[in-house]
Amino acid sequence: MEWKDVGRMAAKSAPLLASILGGPAGAVAGAAGTLLGAFLGVPAEPDTVARALENPDAVLKLAELEARHEARLLEWQQVQLQTALANVQDARAREVALARAGHGGAWAAAVVSLVVVCGFFWMLDAVMAMQSVNEPALLLLGSLGTAFGGVVNYYLGSSMGSYRKDARSGNTLSGSLLPGQAVTPRDAARSSS
Repeated sequence: MEWKDVGRMAAKSAPLLASILGGPAGAVAGAAGTLLGAFLGVPAEPDTVARALENPDAVLKLAELEARHEARLLEWQQVQLQTALANVQDARAREVALARAGHGGAWAAAVVSLVVVCGFFWMLDAVMAMQSVNEPALLLLGSLGTAFGGVVNYYLGSSMGSYRKDARSGNTLSGSLLPGQAVTPRDAARSSS
């Protein structure tokens, strides 16, 4: 068992804590696990904490833990998000540095991306043309679909990442209006979805 599994168990009662436990493995998830173990009075090991969470009373107490340590948990979540962002920035910076240096490896990401995109649409066409269900073809299409999503996310960014960035910087719909400009019902509906 891993901290991610413990996070799934805690998700309904303590969603913030669960997101940290389920986030990238490392010091932050381990620290959250240590906090959880200490709160439950058990050793900070995923298996032991999971056994303690089998008790419904312990699961209900997680909301108390989250409320008591909300500032710390939000700080840890921010560290996880910054780490994920730095990882993406490092990959893009590497690609830019290779291109500026005239290195042939600069084309590697673009070539792989092109193969994935072309392969996805070719496989999608092939599956749609099939007369009967072919499970291996569907599995390949699913894998290519996941890779296609990664390519789109790499080059265009993710809407969830943009949402989190906007939320952290305070760029909400009302904050982006010009003076004297009103929020239309359409804008309000779009921002609430």
